[in-house]
Amino acid sequence: MDWKLLEAKIIAAVTKVAQQHYQVNEERWLTAEQLSEYVGVFTKRWLQDHGDMLPRQQPTWKDKNGVEHSTSYLYPLHQIQAMIADGRIKELREKNIG
Repeated sequence: MDWKLLEAKIIAAVTKVAQQHYQVNEERWLTAEQLSEYVGVFTKRWLQDHGDMLPRQQPTWKDKNGVEHSTSYLYPLHQIQAMIADGRIKELREKNIG
């Protein structure tokens, strides 16, 4: 048995589970303004122009009259920090329109 390979697989599995826990159970959802305080390169203007390249959610709901409402976008801080740490941030692409 290759103990180094087994060790690497165990470390990878534990790291993945810890990362998933952190990004789900401990996630911090921030407004664009708050995100720009944590990650200075993501200014409010950059997020207005290119925020769709990052993971984000926009809460929506219908009121009692059936009218749909929404808030501003919320950004997952830990997921974005992980993208920066592992280099995925370098792979951001503009969304194709049309």
